[in-house]
Amino acid sequence: MWTCGCLIFFFFFSLNQEVDVQIKKKLYVPRVEDKNSHMRMFNISSIGDLIPNSMNILEPAPLDGDGIQREDVMDASDPVDLLLLPGLAFDRSGRRLGRGGGYYDMFLTKYRELCVERQWELPLLVALSYSEQIVDEGVINVTPNDVPVDALVTPDGVIAISPVAIGKMS
Repeated sequence: MWTCGCLIFFFFFSLNQEVDVQIKKKLYVPRVEDKNSHMRMFNISSIGDLIPNSMNILEPAPLDGDGIQREDVMDASDPVDLLLLPGLAFDRSGRRLGRGGGYYDMFLTKYRELCVERQWELPLLVALSYSEQIVDEGVINVTPNDVPVDALVTPDGVIAISPVAIGKMS
């Protein structure tokens, strides 16, 4: 299975053209903090932990129903094994076209720095995609801040891109 026996996940909740996902594992979900590409990942236990933001996107409240601060993935004692990433388009070399705000790329850069600091294995970065969202190489413009994905999961199968993904998914 493409989840590679992972126990701790990063997760997103789907918008219009994105693949709908449901998983029963330890789950961190994004919360947009501001318009400066700052996003945090909070642990949730059910869909009931989510509230709509100003754009009507479900995200976790920083406090749970009892007023207790939710665990932020940046403060977690264990590393995330797998990050599921959204996107509008992808190519077979791992480029991902998001919505243009840089939220995921900024978060991924910070999380990778945390992994290096704590000597954790880097998580597998997997994008869920419809086959129609996979475009020819060179179509997606990249910047130095863009973080490529390790693999794509489509209804037609898994496309392992990085050597780590090829090793884990074979």
